[in-house]
Amino acid sequence: MIKIFLTLALITNIASFRASDNPIKQSIATLESNVGEMMVEMIQLDDGKWKLRSYLDGGRIVKREEIEYFYLDDNFIRPIEYNFSQRILFKKYNASAIFNWDENEVNYVEKKEKGSVPLEETVLGPSTAQLQLRLDFRKMDLNNIPESLKYKVFWKGSVKERIFDIQKNKEMIKTPIGDYLSYKVSRRYESGDNKSQVFWLAPDLDFSVIKIFNNDGRREVEIKMNSLKEMD
Repeated sequence: MIKIFLTLALITNIASFRASDNPIKQSIATLESNVGEMMVEMIQLDDGKWKLRSYLDGGRIVKREEIEYFYLDDNFIRPIEYNFSQRILFKKYNASAIFNWDENEVNYVEKKEKGSVPLEETVLGPSTAQLQLRLDFRKMDLNNIPESLKYKVFWKGSVKERIFDIQKNKEMIKTPIGDYLSYKVSRRYESGDNKSQVFWLAPDLDFSVIKIFNNDGRREVEIKMNSLKEMD
């Protein structure tokens, strides 16, 4: 089976940023990969809520859609609702979550399983953890970059700690939209785990994620930004 869930959760965070009072800019991006073509959009709704949507079309092999709604409080993302659907060959997978901040709990559905877990103040949604990382990168003193950053993320029925290790020396990354010096950020896994997940953030594009590499132990996936259009 093609395991692409984690990989594609990352690339939903390629929506464009620009330095302004509102750090998120509405935009549409297209991406190329070895599993199919993808579109990612970031839209602000009339009630001030943001919608982050990604759609992958891999033909008859795979189709996938991920949507997360959230509010932006100062520099922190507060998730509200998450929906995920995926078909790989003839196997389907669906998941959803409601972040109830009044009751401090996440109510979720994973396939046919329903449940709830306590919601802490700084918990992020499945597709907004890397978006929060980008927001934090924008606030950093780039002469004093930390070795790693930690976040609490709701993922598949539980809240887990996610650690990202940062390489301070930038690398030149070639993409269809140009070549950019970028910071390499790697997700940390437990010792002995053969998984790897790496992505590159370009300061010249306000720390947009321009490339991602994922290896889930069965299949390698590489994704690069192909186009980016901002919306008013």
